Amino acid sequence: MINMPIEVFLIGREKTIYLKKSIARILYSKKIEQSKISEILNLSQPMVSNYCSSNEKISDNIMKIAQEIAEKVIDKQSVNFQTCVTFLDKNVEGNFLIADKNEILTDENSKITDNLKQAFYKLKEIDISGLIPEVKINIAMSKKNAKKSDDVASFLNGLIIIEDKITGYNSIRFGKSKHLSSLLLNLKNKINANAIMNIAYIKDVEKTNTNYVYLAKDYKLKDRLNKVDILLHKGDFGIEPCAYIVGENAVDVVNKLIKIKDKLN
Repeated sequence: MINMPIEVFLIGREKTIYLKKSIARILYSKKIEQSKISEILNLSQPMVSNYCSSNEKISDNIMKIAQEIAEKVIDKQSVNFQTCVTFLDKNVEGNFLIADKNEILTDENSKITDNLKQAFYKLKEIDISGLIPEVKINIAMSKKNAKKSDDVASFLNGLIIIEDKITGYNSIRFGKSKHLSSLLLNLKNKINANAIMNIAYIKDVEKTNTNYVYLAKDYKLKDRLNKVDILLHKGDFGIEPCAYIVGENAVDVVNKLIKIKDKLN
């Protein structure tokens, strides 16, 4: 499921009753049973019956919002009503898109998403056969003072690969790719890295002319190096052996991947 910004309608408190009354009327006119309307709007069935039989005039503005919500309800058969408190002097009304806190594009968030895009375009259409793992391949990049997975951005559902070439991606989101995020957060200060990419296990890692260390079964470092380019995990029961390229940022990681590919070839 793709996580998208939430679409909301904001209206004044005193108008919420009229909004529900309007939605109930519209749904009832669309042949939806009152018991179902009661469930959707979280109202008692007698209250829904009262709303549906009412001839009270309701403003065009409320009716317009009710119509839009009713169309969504008919499509999805569900709706959520929540209370929003504002301390503004001005009454806020209208249709808005609300993003999760970690999705707001601050300067740092923008730099991270831009870097991930640059990394993708550097890698796009390059043949990476032999380096593609069984699981989805992805790149994750963290904020400078990252503390949790919401501080780490990655490609939603991984990168798209066709005929051994990375060809596309769905979107870039924070708080996804839990495995890469967790690994990066646990190791970033120990190996001085802000980005990580998972690839297939490299048997001839010595040929890459890079600094590499092995991870234990629990993904903790076996050895310590001042500078690390590749992390190797030999796998376990049900876990594919794999490698991780780490670097200063996503572009740095991709540059290392290209050099590794050339060395192995």
